[in-house]
Amino acid sequence: MTEASATVPLLSRVQPSLSLELGRYLSFHRAEVAAQIKKGGSAAGLEAATHYSRAIDGLLGSLYSALDAAMRCEGSCIAVTLAAVGSYGRGAVSFASDLDLRLLCPGGSAEAALPVAEALLYPLWDTGLSIGHQVVTQHEMIELARQDLPTATSLLDWRSLAGPAEASERLLAQAFEGIFGLGQIQAFLDRLGQRATERAERYGGSVYLLEPDVKNGPGGLRDMDIACWAARARFRVRDLADLVKLGVLVPREHQRMADAAEFMWRVRNLLHVHAGRRSDRLSFDRQETLAQDLGYGDGGPAVEHFMSDYYRSARELERARDMMLSRAAPPPTRRPHLQSLGRGLVRLRDTVTLAHPAALDAEPALALGLYEMAVRRDLGVNDYARDAVLRATTSAGFAERLRESPAACRSFLRLLTTAKHTRLRGGSVLSELHDVGLLTAMIPEFLPVVGRVHHDVYHVYTVDAHSIAAVDRLRMLVRGDLAAEHPLASRLAAEIARPNVLYLATLLHDVGKDIGGRNHSERGAGLAPPILARLGIGEGEVVHVQNLIAKHLRMYHVATRRDIDDPETIAAFAEEVRGREGLRELYLLTLADVSTTSPTAMTSWKARMLDELFRATDRYLSQGQRVDEDVIDIRRELARERLREQADAPTCAFAERFLRAIPERYLLANDADDVARHARFSAMATNETFAVDVLANADDHAELGFVADDRPGLLALVTAALAASRLDVVGAQIYSWQDGDAARVLDLFWVRAASGAAAIDTQLPKVRRDLAALLSGAESPAALVGKRAASRGFSRRRPEVATEVKFDDRATGHTVLEVITRDRPALLFWLAFALQEAGLSISIAKINTEGDSVADVFYVVDQRGAKIDDPRRIEEIRQRIVATIDKL
Repeated sequence: MTEASATVPLLSRVQPSLSLELGRYLSFHRAEVAAQIKKGGSAAGLEAATHYSRAIDGLLGSLYSALDAAMRCEGSCIAVTLAAVGSYGRGAVSFASDLDLRLLCPGGSAEAALPVAEALLYPLWDTGLSIGHQVVTQHEMIELARQDLPTATSLLDWRSLAGPAEASERLLAQAFEGIFGLGQIQAFLDRLGQRATERAERYGGSVYLLEPDVKNGPGGLRDMDIACWAARARFRVRDLADLVKLGVLVPREHQRMADAAEFMWRVRNLLHVHAGRRSDRLSFDRQETLAQDLGYGDGGPAVEHFMSDYYRSARELERARDMMLSRAAPPPTRRPHLQSLGRGLVRLRDTVTLAHPAALDAEPALALGLYEMAVRRDLGVNDYARDAVLRATTSAGFAERLRESPAACRSFLRLLTTAKHTRLRGGSVLSELHDVGLLTAMIPEFLPVVGRVHHDVYHVYTVDAHSIAAVDRLRMLVRGDLAAEHPLASRLAAEIARPNVLYLATLLHDVGKDIGGRNHSERGAGLAPPILARLGIGEGEVVHVQNLIAKHLRMYHVATRRDIDDPETIAAFAEEVRGREGLRELYLLTLADVSTTSPTAMTSWKARMLDELFRATDRYLSQGQRVDEDVIDIRRELARERLREQADAPTCAFAERFLRAIPERYLLANDADDVARHARFSAMATNETFAVDVLANADDHAELGFVADDRPGLLALVTAALAASRLDVVGAQIYSWQDGDAARVLDLFWVRAASGAAAIDTQLPKVRRDLAALLSGAESPAALVGKRAASRGFSRRRPEVATEVKFDDRATGHTVLEVITRDRPALLFWLAFALQEAGLSISIAKINTEGDSVADVFYVVDQRGAKIDDPRRIEEIRQRIVATIDKL
């Protein structure tokens, strides 16, 4: 056989315009496929991928024939078999996917086929096609497949395109006998399962990622590939539809798999078309584009609807993968030892399984009894039994009979409220019940929130995944697993008096999000009664569950957006909870809810605010009256004791003046150790124009103290210096007091730095220099912030957050101004600056960041020290704030 340098010219002599013709052929078919994808509908998914695969088949077949003809003219022939593997071998190629080919040599050496490979592939590479290839022999493929999983799966995808078909047949016959035979199939399936687990962890570990990878991420098309590989290796089928004929799948199971795969194909094809290259990450901007392309519409709700369908499909493909890995397992070679557990259940090694295949049909409650027995005996659930439950719950009739069973309801409640560690998948009872369909079978009202998402970067998980995670977090609190992190909550959780109330409220707190909108708490409270009645919950407990669902956001909002040192705030909040037990339940639900919204949602700052609100309200409820004076006196005396132990006489003398002059609200907001620390800091700054220092450090933030002579607009100056040093403010307390003839301020800021807590100390010299320049008038705060913001290179993140400005006049002596908008550099400064320009004084600032959204709350008064009650004035301030934000 001639070398490639001779073979390629030979093809060129036979067909001189080969590259041009190939280019035209590919351009024509790619344009057709792109138009098919953009048009949408059922033809945009797998059908488009199949169309593209057939077009490539025609191209390669023609090239092979041309090469064969050219070589025959020289008196030789091609003895090499050309085959497709990977997605191309399966006959479906995404719009910008790579092609993977194998050239199978009949002899013991692959060298003879190299010229053929080059003659075939060089013209294709010239067109820009991305093609991977290997030249192999039968022996090499088999031996490598025994050790290398990708090689083994390529044999399952193998599809002959041209050349002697007998070589492919011999290769596959040996593979199915020596690699995928009954004696070896379990080892292969185990390798597939292990690789799937590793890949899932590498791509985020969850179906419910904000910007998922539609090919390799959990629930992506790779999971469907694994299901197909398992089916082909065990049952020798190329199409999963054939498993219905074999009785391995029932029609509805196959249809759900096929629908989910079709959806994923459409999404991936569109991603490729829009990018003009292989691009498998479904980013925020692509989500918005694809929502329009797929007919969901424009805007946030359309994207949420689209992504909800995406997550449902991804979850279905993940289930399909697990189902096929389980059903492809070979039958046991010997009869296993079974131990009867009663009620139609038996123990098989370390698992619980069903004694008879038809047991579930006769007694639906056995599906939950199976899991209850596994939890009670600390066993796993056998794959066969799990698969039987999963198959049963796809039947509407079975689910209806299950709900009607009092025994099933009792089992469900016991499983929901157990705090035991289990050997179920992932260690989560509720997640396993959800995966096998028992959760939605018992509570069909939960179905509309399965896969439901928020189009933002704060709510990381879908509604169903978040609700289950919240229940799991509650279990951890009950067990004491989080005692170091949340000591108060762990103690209270261990003493809960109404587990049914708390666990059900936690599970159902977001069930009202099925139709979107902002009033999901009230809607969820309205949906709860029929669910609870069906589960056998008494009317007295139903009322408590409803109240918790209706109020599940209230405690968080009061803690992070209101002055919890204001007695009126505590009194008003106490009226909304149903006694001390209701307060405990609401506190635990709030903690479980917030801490599972996203991995970073529950900061130590928020946890502290919730703890303080709980303690203040519990104290109010337990004594039936306000006890502020007692608390103030106690903290004053304790602070004096700390100072006598730690400070010299002049500092103690200053502290005595400080404790008498500082507002009582300060003594309610800070414990004795805080007060002593702040007093020492203020004493050291007595003769200074200003002082700023780190007073305490926590895991994710530091407490920064600032003392200076009071003056209008001081908050704007301080926040300008913090913003210029790229310190983000997560909370603030602002106090003024009269020190002799001087009006002084003590401002406390809880700040964090993107580069970590250590960076806060290194930024202090810069903060001091900037503050000195600002206080002297040498530097303009707006100019300083503008220079540093420009150097920061901040870019907007999607999706956008709508700006809202709200006013509330119910606080004692202040108007509460709440600003909800997208976070951006120096936002707190610009808001403080706008309020200063509007002639307002800020007494309290509460800063709350949720992903890309912030809720900044200011307690303000006008220049007379009064509330703002003129509607025209309120609207003027609103417009000023909105205009300020719009410029950023």
